[in-house]
Amino acid sequence: MSMQISDRHLPITNSTLRTLIAELGEECLKVQGLIEQFQLPSLTANQQAEILAELLSSAVHLHTHCDDEFQELISEAMEKLPDD
Repeated sequence: MSMQISDRHLPITNSTLRTLIAELGEECLKVQGLIEQFQLPSLTANQQAEILAELLSSAVHLHTHCDDEFQELISEAMEKLPDD
């Protein structure tokens, strides 16, 4: 059983960004699973359609998830990092 992204520690102080990153990771895992399913041999047209519909839904979710606010939160977190 694999550990979910949200079960791991993320070194982000902003709780909104931490949640968004965890959700992003989980959606990416979902997409990866759907791609693996799509590669299975002997899928029916109906099964292919269901997988493609879920991929489309995930793509839309990822597109809206990675909006300007998310990008700004990442930029702010980067600016707060100490210089090495």
